[in-house]
Amino acid sequence: MASGTSSSSPGHKETTTKLRPVSLRYKLFFGLAVVVVASLGAVYAVATHLLVTDAKEFIASEHAAQAVGIKAQLVSYYSENMTWDGVEKLFSEHGRYRGEEHGQGGQFLLTDPEGRIVYAGSHKLREVNLSPRLLAEGIPITVEGKKVGILFTGPLLGQFTEIEERLLSSVRRTVAYAAVISLGIALGIGLTLLRLITAPFERLTAATRAISSGDLTHPVPVPGDDEIGRLGRVLEELRVGLSRSEAARRRMLADIAHELRNPLAIIRAKVEAMLDGIQPANEENLMTVNERLLHLSGLVDELQDIALAEAHELPLDRAPIDLVEFLRGVAADARTLLAGADKKFNLEIPAKLPRVSADRRRLHQIVWNLLSNALRHTHPGDEITLHAEPRGREVLIQVSDTGEGMPAETVSHVFDRFYKGKGSKGLGLGLAITKALVESHGGRIWVESAPGEGTRFSFTIPISRT
Repeated sequence: MASGTSSSSPGHKETTTKLRPVSLRYKLFFGLAVVVVASLGAVYAVATHLLVTDAKEFIASEHAAQAVGIKAQLVSYYSENMTWDGVEKLFSEHGRYRGEEHGQGGQFLLTDPEGRIVYAGSHKLREVNLSPRLLAEGIPITVEGKKVGILFTGPLLGQFTEIEERLLSSVRRTVAYAAVISLGIALGIGLTLLRLITAPFERLTAATRAISSGDLTHPVPVPGDDEIGRLGRVLEELRVGLSRSEAARRRMLADIAHELRNPLAIIRAKVEAMLDGIQPANEENLMTVNERLLHLSGLVDELQDIALAEAHELPLDRAPIDLVEFLRGVAADARTLLAGADKKFNLEIPAKLPRVSADRRRLHQIVWNLLSNALRHTHPGDEITLHAEPRGREVLIQVSDTGEGMPAETVSHVFDRFYKGKGSKGLGLGLAITKALVESHGGRIWVESAPGEGTRFSFTIPISRT
């Protein structure tokens, strides 16, 4: 028995039609076309109305001139006959004189004072509904002060001859042709301009696709100084920045691998030697393993700190800090460290400083990183100075030295992650972490240096509101 329900075959797949997205060029062209058509439609309507109105007024003026002449004849005719009987002959003769077709009396309508038709120049005129308003607008025919008739011209009743209708149609047709030609020209010029405008976007789109796919070798085209040019320059800056970041990432991976390889190799060799009985598992060998493990632990901590700081997720235990007391403590530690290095340490702070809102441990890390950097790049006889002063709603803290200084290239990259200047050791994370910590506190950090003239690191910390 056949079932009442139908089942689709296993191989059948439902397909849906997906509309192809419309490009920006065609969207703009469609918008331009709508605006042009609407504008030309309005122009056509206004121009046609004005021109046809002018043409009708001209025709009406011609008919009015004829009406002046025939009015006098009608007055004379009625004065002689005291009736409108046979007036058709007068209009017929007038028509032959004016050259009207078939010798007709032209587009005239004559009625008696009550509006009854006496003479009509055409069947259309005879069918006109003569309302009181139209009767009031007609040309009165008076004899001896008595109104004996009303004369109307065709245009006064909205009626025109065939030639006049062709003239009015010609005016409308001419305006229509002009509008269509203008539409074609406007759309052609608009399409050309849109191609010129959107072509740079296509080039920028291709460059952006290349960047998103990882190709950072091709410069982004910068077409001009307009908005598109500015966009191109922004994308080029993005490409250059990503290229630098990619290079830094590769250096980072190489540096991390290098930094991890040596301690791990030493730890592995020591442990294997002790397990094989080649070296005794005594305190000295275990201390060596422990030092390498501490080095690895510090490296991991530095990487974690900078990752959290850049993600704005570094936890800070903020509290009001007395900077005078804090900096004096740091200075005491620094003097102890420099005691045998033949280097002079100076502390330049006023008797009172505003309290700042900061994480005490992180603030100590910031200042000590800068002091350690100054210690590494100074020689016996050089001076290191720790300076602080209030600046508006912030406190400015500076660590300066009279050491070797840095070239301009190093100054511009000194806060970059994994950047190491000539002769520097480590991963190059210390100053990058310092910058991240300062910015996490809402401050700013910068450096001034020149070869042989020393270095000055400056940073700010916001004043505590409590």
